[in-house]
Amino acid sequence: MRKAITYTTLLVFAVAIITMPVTVPVFKSSSDYSIFNTGPMGLSNFALLGNSMGDRIVPVLAPLHVFNISSKNGVLFIVGPNLTFTRDEVKQIKEFLMRGNTLVLADDFGTGNEVLTELGIPVRISNYPLNDFFYNNDDRLIWIVRIRKPELAKGASKILTNEPSAIIVTRKGDAYTSRVAMVNFHMRMFPVITENSYHGGRVIVVSDPDIFANMQFKVNEVFLRNLLEYLGETTLYFDEAHHPDFNLYSAGTVTITNVISEKTAKTIVGMLAIILLAIELEMFSKVVQVISTLLEKFFRTESNLTKLVRDLGINEKEFMEMLNKMGG
Repeated sequence: MRKAITYTTLLVFAVAIITMPVTVPVFKSSSDYSIFNTGPMGLSNFALLGNSMGDRIVPVLAPLHVFNISSKNGVLFIVGPNLTFTRDEVKQIKEFLMRGNTLVLADDFGTGNEVLTELGIPVRISNYPLNDFFYNNDDRLIWIVRIRKPELAKGASKILTNEPSAIIVTRKGDAYTSRVAMVNFHMRMFPVITENSYHGGRVIVVSDPDIFANMQFKVNEVFLRNLLEYLGETTLYFDEAHHPDFNLYSAGTVTITNVISEKTAKTIVGMLAIILLAIELEMFSKVVQVISTLLEKFFRTESNLTKLVRDLGINEKEFMEMLNKMGG
């Protein structure tokens, strides 16, 4: 009898867990290029897109050497950095890349070049703004009209930027401006996205962090989805520590209610009540078949009481032996 009560208690506990509302913490920030920022300059939509595609999203709130990024696996996003990178941090990035991981560095007039210089990659981001005749209403909103890498170009013919810069030093690129673009009075076709290998890892440089921002998200969503697919399903680490004004100005909660309807919950509770009554009247084995039939009809699958017991992690053999003994 004690075993019967124990197993029934477990069933009641399982139903309680299933039907219990879940409270999830939610944070917000006003910092540019923060995944916690839901405003125009935030990256919240891009982070949500990654999460919807199966990626694990991890904010890096401490310096990279304190976070120990070198021991992690995945993709590190450094978007719009404005604080200096220490040698310890760059060393961590190097070790992270040498483990076969990926760095996505998106910057225009911040401190991104510090990382590229220390890594020794022949890529730099210009300190001058990019101008082009191909823009969207406002000459600061420049179209990137040539996406050369096929994986990034699927369904995406162009990318919208906001006051971008350009990639210099190298002429190798995966996305380019038009041929009449100009940087510091030099006119030619400039790359804005380029990829370089680094001792088993790879570094993807983007010369405009606004490509990832919420204000451009709807226009650039197809391209951003292509980029995430190209990176592969993995863990995405977002560097928050190099935003000088980073803050979490509010914290709240969102309650996720149960996915079981009221009718469903009442049916399950009713069946549990029948089980309890049958145990007390020592008639449990006689209603097992009835309960199994109800479960099959209710869930519309081939499930039965035995499968339910197994799914809950209960010893099936011991449970069925108990039922047989109770049936005389």
